[in-house]
Amino acid sequence: MKAFDFRLQTKLDISTLQKDIARENLQASLQVRDEIAQELNQLADRVQAIESSIRETSDPAPFSYLLARRQYLPVLHMRKNEVQSHLHEAESVVDTMRVKLFEQARETSTLEKLKQRQFEEYRKEAQQQEQKVIDELAVAGHFRKNLNKV
Repeated sequence: MKAFDFRLQTKLDISTLQKDIARENLQASLQVRDEIAQELNQLADRVQAIESSIRETSDPAPFSYLLARRQYLPVLHMRKNEVQSHLHEAESVVDTMRVKLFEQARETSTLEKLKQRQFEEYRKEAQQQEQKVIDELAVAGHFRKNLNKV
């Protein structure tokens, strides 16, 4: 009997490769999202530090120092809003990559199950053919024995 040949093996190989690529893309988008989230946290910490430094100035600070701090706050808030919008975009990219990875994993899994089923059918057929040959040999041996007795 000829060797097992899964006719969709090329498609399975391509699907597996695409799943690996989708996983790598998801990892990259997660890393970008985490970097943006970290930048957002740093901006929030900076805003909080400046606001607390303005509130807690006990000694008479120069007016220009306080004015510069107050003028810097809106710039930080604007930057924080920009980073938040970038974070939302990055999260949507992550969601898209997750969906692609899920779809690719499902396709790969389906092809692997199909290959497994076809292999089981192949193995079952091979066992049936082997049993048929064994039965034929046993019958032939039995008849030879009976011929030799006669």
